[in-house]
Amino acid sequence: MAAKLFAKLIFTGGTVLARSISMAYKQAIARAEGGSYGGGFNKMTPSEAKKILGFDNSKKTLTLDDVERNSQVLLELNDPKEGGSQFLQFKVQGAKNVLENAIKTGKDI
Repeated sequence: MAAKLFAKLIFTGGTVLARSISMAYKQAIARAEGGSYGGGFNKMTPSEAKKILGFDNSKKTLTLDDVERNSQVLLELNDPKEGGSQFLQFKVQGAKNVLENAIKTGKDI
């Protein structure tokens, strides 16, 4: 009796596990074909980039020199060789790129 119950439990658990794996695989394929992941990240906006580089919203006009200066200071402060964060360096570099592109293309920042 116990062996029969144990076998039924194993069979049911295996079936549930197989269904779960199958559904997860189908969802992963659908997301991959769709070109984006539902829980993914959005592109950095110029407003967010300004915050990362330490510019407040009261300064209306930014120059490439302003962006270069602030980003260079933050990159030096977050140097991984000095105990800084590589993640923060990536964010600073991304913010610099966003603002440089916005300035060069004349977008409102």
